[in-house]
This record gives sequence, C-alpha cells and structure tokens, in this order.
Amino acid sequence: MTWIEASHQRTFEVDVPPEEIAQFFSDPSQIRHCMRDLETGEKVDDQTWRWILEEVGAKNITFQGDYTVRYTREEDDVVTWKSEGEGTMRTEGRAEFEALGSDRTRVEYEETLASDLPIPRLARRVFRPIVAREVKKGVEGFLDEVISYLNAGEHRSDDGE
Repeated sequence: MTWIEASHQRTFEVDVPPEEIAQFFSDPSQIRHCMRDLETGEKVDDQTWRWILEEVGAKNITFQGDYTVRYTREEDDVVTWKSEGEGTMRTEGRAEFEALGSDRTRVEYEETLASDLPIPRLARRVFRPIVAREVKKGVEGFLDEVISYLNAGEHRSDDGE
C-alpha cells in the first residue's frame, strides 16, 4: 500500500449570505448532499462523520475511499476539516468566506486528499498524475454540487440527517 497525495484550490461565488455558507460547510449532514460518489455517510458526532465512497478503478487497480472527518468552525468566516483515525483516505482543508453584499459570498476553498492505494511504492510516480487528476475532478464536482445546492436554497429546507 502506498499513500499518494494531491491538492486542489478554487475560488467561487454564491448567492448566499456568508453566515449560511459557513453553516453549510460546518454541518456534515448538509455536506453529504453534495458528495457525488458517496456510498454511505455515518454520523460519529455533530461535527464528525465517517464517509465511505463508491469503489473506483483505474489501471487495473480498485480503490474505495473510507475516512472520518471532523469539521470545525474556526471563526465566523472560516471552516476547516481534518481526518481522524484510520482509513484508506485522509483529507485536510479550509473554506474561507468573504461577504460581497448581504446575499453574495466569495468562497476560497482548498483541500488536500491522500489515498492509500494498493500499489507498490515503485509505481507511485505512474499513479501520482492519475490521483492528482481524480482529486481535481472530485473537488470540482463536489464544489459544482455545492454551488447548485446553495444557490437553489436547498440548505434552507434540509431537515439535517
């Protein structure tokens, strides 16, 4: 098994007040609605969830992400998250919010994901660009879902879990 890590950053704007988007990013029961490849999400506590992703494959290697993440609201305008415990994935990230008016917010989002892949260490060089591409695709897809979800106001009517 070999850990391979990749990061991605994106800045975007949504038609949502900063407080609402901060609440969204600090509430895993909301976040789960935007995770495209989620197989299961299990609440550990109010701020911590275990995520199990659908199995994926590339170059005759299959992988299923399994990780537990704690989400923390650091300040009114910052939410961070970090993996806890064991799993086949680790994540660490930060979302920072800037008001652009009463109902518009700029979000600076950055995330680093690492996967423990069933490959020999010597193959790391071959798989690093594949993992980087998949991380970028996954983060971009997640954020596209977040933007749609927030702009549609679905977070306002969600009943949580």
